[in-house]
Amino acid sequence: TPVAGESMRLPALLALVAVPTLVAAAACSSPTEPSGFTQKDGGTIVDDSGVYIPPTEDGGGAGTQDGGLEACAKGKTGTRRVPGYIQLVLDGSGSMDGDKWTALVTAVKQVVAKWKADADPSFGVGVSVFADSNDPTSGSGPYPTSADVKIRPVDSSQVSKVNTRMSGDSYGGTPSKKALTGNYTYIDTFNPATAGLPTGGKKIIVFMSDGDPTDDSVGSNGSSASATLARTYLAKGVTTYSILFADDYTDDSLRAFMGGIAQNGGGIANPGCTATATTPSKFCHFEVDTTLGTSSIVQKFYDAVQKARNSIDPCTLAIEKQAGQDFDPTLVNVTVTDGNGNKTTVPQDPANGWTFDDPANPQNVIVHGTTCDTVKTDQKASVELILGCPTISR
Repeated sequence: TPVAGESMRLPALLALVAVPTLVAAAACSSPTEPSGFTQKDGGTIVDDSGVYIPPTEDGGGAGTQDGGLEACAKGKTGTRRVPGYIQLVLDGSGSMDGDKWTALVTAVKQVVAKWKADADPSFGVGVSVFADSNDPTSGSGPYPTSADVKIRPVDSSQVSKVNTRMSGDSYGGTPSKKALTGNYTYIDTFNPATAGLPTGGKKIIVFMSDGDPTDDSVGSNGSSASATLARTYLAKGVTTYSILFADDYTDDSLRAFMGGIAQNGGGIANPGCTATATTPSKFCHFEVDTTLGTSSIVQKFYDAVQKARNSIDPCTLAIEKQAGQDFDPTLVNVTVTDGNGNKTTVPQDPANGWTFDDPANPQNVIVHGTTCDTVKTDQKASVELILGCPTISR
């Protein structure tokens, strides 16, 4: 039997960014209009897409376009993006002189400007440059130096600090191991709360260099002291990505050095990679061909750093459970509000909805398909859990 008050078919639930009038129309439509829902299997109300609509708590009909959760809801709780903290560790050695350095400076400025525009309060970045003219230790460390930028939220002040740090010139040697050693210690002990960031996030080092290290050596299998550091800190929860600025003089031992760091650090550029690969599709590190000109260098570096940033999965959201709150995983529904204030209830569906990380004891809700797409692209979107109603599922 059609449910009075429903004029919208449930597949609209799957359109995450709803037209602003959809919810209102569903709640206010004429009782004489058909709903598009039918009763099957002993009275269970479904639509022709197969989405189950729970009845209201008082035994009434199926929910409205927003899930009909008002009658049975017993509370709600929010979610938050998994925070992320990135430390850029950048080679400022003399071999970076010219187009390489110009492109690196431009690319770093573009990256932080983009992150500022994202306005994500759960994400922070810092910058450490070794051996450039602004390095007060002239390459001797320890790192980060007093000139470097500590991890903070990416606001106007942080962008200004990063741009100032990148105002020097390429200058000295390539103390890669020393730079990594100090920055690993820094990010390992980094306290997000004192930096104005939420706790419990993912820690990432992005290491960039163009030359053989002056304080490390590489084995035939890509092993090095720096790679061992990457493996040690991966076990502590720090992921490392490496970006090689290559030219016609770059040899396979340098590729193995950078590849070994990435492979051991967990931040691989290509699945199934090996540290000693000579085929680009099998590189563990990201490689930027610096012979192709400034604009190409900028784009390749930007893309590599963005991949590191995107590894902080925006579609896995921590559930902010409240003390004393009755949280029954079988009585949870998920609503998404986009940046324009449009709210949509989405079904529990691993293809195009949401799931829990652990159905028995969930700590995170994971959104999928178009739901995930919206959360990725709309930094102002929010995800909320409505408690107390049977879960809408596909």
